[in-house]
Amino acid sequence: MFGIVQMHYHSSVTLTSQQQGRMLTQRLFPVAFVLLALGVLPQVAPAAENIPEGANGLAPDSHFDTTEQADSRSASDYQMHIESLEGEYGPYHTQLSEHLVGLGIAQQNNGDHESAVDTFSRAMHVNRINSGLYNLSQVPILERLIESHIAQGQWEDASNSHEYLYWLHRRNFGENDPRMLPAIEKMSKWHLQAYSLNVGSGLFHHLINAHNLYSLAVKIIDHFDGDNESHEERLINALRGITVSNYYLATFQASSLSRSSQQMIGEKPTQDDQIRLEQYIMNSYSSGKKAIKRIHDVYASNPDAYPTGAMEAQVELADWHLLFNRWHTAMDMYQQAYDNLAQNPETEAKAKELFSKPVALPDMPLLNTKVDNSNLNNEFVLVNFDVSANGRARNIEIVESNPPENVRNRSKVRKSLKYAKFRPRFEGGVPVITQNLTHRYVFPPKGH
Repeated sequence: MFGIVQMHYHSSVTLTSQQQGRMLTQRLFPVAFVLLALGVLPQVAPAAENIPEGANGLAPDSHFDTTEQADSRSASDYQMHIESLEGEYGPYHTQLSEHLVGLGIAQQNNGDHESAVDTFSRAMHVNRINSGLYNLSQVPILERLIESHIAQGQWEDASNSHEYLYWLHRRNFGENDPRMLPAIEKMSKWHLQAYSLNVGSGLFHHLINAHNLYSLAVKIIDHFDGDNESHEERLINALRGITVSNYYLATFQASSLSRSSQQMIGEKPTQDDQIRLEQYIMNSYSSGKKAIKRIHDVYASNPDAYPTGAMEAQVELADWHLLFNRWHTAMDMYQQAYDNLAQNPETEAKAKELFSKPVALPDMPLLNTKVDNSNLNNEFVLVNFDVSANGRARNIEIVESNPPENVRNRSKVRKSLKYAKFRPRFEGGVPVITQNLTHRYVFPPKGH
């Protein structure tokens, strides 16, 4: 129906040294999930320019009205106004915080994140003096501060700032208030971010906290948010977060049994931590499946909002079965979803979108990073491979690498593809092999 797909990837991926290490420690399940959730493995295949910027999952705050000003005013302009206010009114004048925020944004725009951290920290201090320790007007300043911490790789500082951001909302609203949902979303994304990048200490805590926060979001939405216009979207996002965290838990199972896992998790779990972690791991498959089934039910109960939502959720559930080596169940579900979509003229295009090419699993990217493809001197490996009808990479061939003698990078790419799984391409209603997929894997310079 669709013919053999000859796909040449023009996007590039960047693997940090921590991610490279994680690729070699996960054996039971494919590393594709950990890497794809960060936009690292090809999703057969998004262009690099289409990947959203920003690795911290923080959306710009709608009431932060200094951004546009900072774009049009230079750091020196803000510095001049700050010095004028200080000279006339002292170091804690109420307008200083606004000008400091503008200066910090201008410094961020210039790539001077080190100065921005100092500036935003001072802006928060002035803000708290004038408005109180618990005021929420400091939230957009704090979010900007987090951006600069992350830009500099200051993971512990970023984590502490996220903790304070969450605490500040809880201090004002209480833990189970629906107004907590934006803070819960940001905090849960951060925990997944920290775990995925293998940064900071106590990574198993990041993983469990992310899972618990997404579960708390579902609980709050179910209890308070039923009449809200954003109810469905918020609920689905939280359920997807539960699914993602459960897959991380599943992949943790294999790596946590190896000696290298002690280095990976950053610190050795206590006995209570280990028992708790093992319980989460034990429930990961069923918990993730339950979350996807509920996504299906949410879409099915409101087909007018998103006509193909329920069928797409069925495909996601099939992906979940395939990722957990339930191949026959996955193929049956793929077949049913494909038939339902392809036989309806109104949804035939969706069938083509979902099944006309292999898709690296899971097809549920929750976090995104900007792919840095500007450095032409980066090490890379160009690889050619086929994807079989059961979704496994075959006939893996290294086409080119830079530097040519770097055997280690070539080995890492081979291993990542060996354990990856793909939703296969469908042709004429059945899964078929896809040949000649080509992709360039880009590695950052040493020390990054």
